[in-house]
This record gives sequence, structure tokens and C-alpha cells, in this order.
Amino acid sequence: MPQLPPHEVDPSTIEAGIRLVLAGLGQGDKGEVMENTPRRVADMYVEMVNPAWVDVDDAFKAFGNPGLHDGDMVIVNDVHYVSMCEHHLAPAFGVAHFAYVPDEKVVGYSKIKKGLNYVSRGPQLNERVLVDTLNIVEQQVQPRGCALVLQSVHCCIAVRSNGPAQEMVTVQGFRGVLAEDPYRREFMQSVWARKPLFLGG
Repeated sequence: MPQLPPHEVDPSTIEAGIRLVLAGLGQGDKGEVMENTPRRVADMYVEMVNPAWVDVDDAFKAFGNPGLHDGDMVIVNDVHYVSMCEHHLAPAFGVAHFAYVPDEKVVGYSKIKKGLNYVSRGPQLNERVLVDTLNIVEQQVQPRGCALVLQSVHCCIAVRSNGPAQEMVTVQGFRGVLAEDPYRREFMQSVWARKPLFLGG
């Protein structure tokens, strides 16, 4: 099982570090900034890494199959999530597309969003979010197959480019029968038929 929230967080250490960052940015003479910004940043990171709504028992919660036939596929598109680039500690905004072929269990649609946001919180890599999510789905739901496509834009790219470009990063993974056609083809057709919206763009 991957390491998941809640993570150990030390707000006082974050505050001390942010004071050094602000001083390094030439903000040391701004009294209000030096006094209050470190606390604000620490509070933001605490909430981002361990959001108040996280409930490990509710993430990817499975239910009995209500009667889907062998081979029926469930697709959930446009699941928005927020993560943090572990290389630059900058936000990343993503849209996920998920599919699975149930066996004896199904997963609630809202649980997919909760579960993905549960996995993606904290300093992360898209590739790790992908693998960890698929591993948990296989463990919790035990489907005949599952697949996940993550499309995301990263602020660490945007702030270092010549403009507010939104280069989209895509990672994808396929397990079980979803690794083969016709399931894989049908799922990917539903993914590429959509244009994800990021940052209100």
C-alpha cells in the first residue's frame, strides 16, 4: 500500500522555512509580509497535503455488483484533482479519466473523485499518482480490469516559460482486460473526444 494522507506535517518548520525564502526574495523589510505570510503559507500547505475532508475508509469504497453483466465497462470522465509537483512544490491541476470492468464489486462515482484526490495530495509525481491509484483500485474493487488517464498542467512549467502556456502532461496506465481491445480502444475514444479545461481556460 502506498504512503497516503494523513502525512506528518510540522507547521512551525514550514513557517521558519518560508521566512528564509521571503528574506531570500528581498522581502525582509516588509513587516506585515514577514509576520503573517509564513503562517498563511504553512496553513495552505497543511490543508493541501491533508485536506479536512480526507477519509481513508471512504476513498474508493466498493459495493456489491448490482447486476452488471460479464464484460460491461464503466467509464467516468473529467474527474478534476489538485496535486503538487514534488520537484518545485508548485500546484498541478489535473483532469482524470477512469474506466473499469467490474467483477463482484463496483465503486461509487463520487468515491473515484475522493479517492483520486486522496492519492494526489502532497508532493507528488503524476506517474506515482497513476500507479498508486490503479494499485488501490485493484486492491479495493478487484475488477477484471481498470485504466486511468491523467491530464494535467503544472505551474512549475508555466512560471518558467515565456507566457502563461498550459502545456498538458498526459500519463496513462492499463490493467487486466483494459490493456486489450476492444476495451482499451473504446475507453481511449471517450478520452480523446473531450478537451479538458484547466484554470478556467
